[in-house]
Amino acid sequence: MRTFINLLSFVAGLFVGVLAGAALLAYSYQEAGLYPPDDATIKFLARERGWLRDDVQ
Repeated sequence: MRTFINLLSFVAGLFVGVLAGAALLAYSYQEAGLYPPDDATIKFLARERGWLRDDVQ
């Protein structure tokens, strides 16, 4: 029974550690500006620069 509890707590700790590590990595990438812009950002920049017209589909 003790082995099962140890295994369960190891798996739970591993899961929490991986999840927290992924969240920390995603946050640091976002803060550093390393994520590529999404479609809405690209369209916004194109409209601001006059490269995209709203009347064209």
